[in-house]
Amino acid sequence: MGVIYFILGIMGAAYVIIGGGVFLVFITSGGFAEAGGAVFMPLIFVVIGIGFLAGIVIHKSVKGRIRKKGKKYVAKVYSYVENTSFTVNNSYTVNTVVHYFDETHTEREAVIPTCFEKGSSKMLPIGMTVDIYCYRDKYDYDPKSVRSEYLPGEEELMDDKPVDPMQLKMVAVSCPNCGSSFQAATGYSSKCPYCGSYINA
Repeated sequence: MGVIYFILGIMGAAYVIIGGGVFLVFITSGGFAEAGGAVFMPLIFVVIGIGFLAGIVIHKSVKGRIRKKGKKYVAKVYSYVENTSFTVNNSYTVNTVVHYFDETHTEREAVIPTCFEKGSSKMLPIGMTVDIYCYRDKYDYDPKSVRSEYLPGEEELMDDKPVDPMQLKMVAVSCPNCGSSFQAATGYSSKCPYCGSYINA
C-alpha cells in the first residue's frame, strides 16, 4: 500500500478515536443539557475518519479485483513519471512505467499507480521483470513478482525507438483527475495536457 494510504489510515483512525472519545466525554459528563446540539460536533470528526478508512477499503478492494479478474502480463520496468495529483513531504510521488507485449505480440505501455516516494527503497529497479494485471483499463502489479528474468524480445521493450505514427490508433479519453478530454494513443500511457497526470488509453 502506498504512503498516501498509510497516511490516510493514520488520519482516519485518529479522527475516529479523538472524535469518538470527545463525544463519549460529553455524554458521560452529564453536560448534555447545557451543551445542546454542540454535543454532536465530535461526531463530524468520526464521520470524516470513517470516510478516510472507507477510501482505503475501497482502494484495496479495487486492487484485489484487478488482480483477481484482470489479465496477467509479464512486463519490464521501463521508467518512472511524477504523480502530480498530490505531494508527500513537499515532493511528488512517482508512478512506474512498464512495457509489455499483449496477446498479439504488440508492444504496449502502462503506468502503474505505485505512488513511491522519490528515492525510496521500494522503487522497482529499471529493467526488472514484474507481473502486471489489467482489468477494464486499470493496472496493478504483484510486488512479490519482481525478479531479474530475461524475456524474449525484451530489447524491443527497453529501447528508446520512436513509435511509428501509422501504427497508432487515436481515441478520445477523459482525464480521471481533472475531467478534461483529449486525444490519446491506445496501448500507451498519455500525459494530460491540462493537469499533467498520466492515463492508460
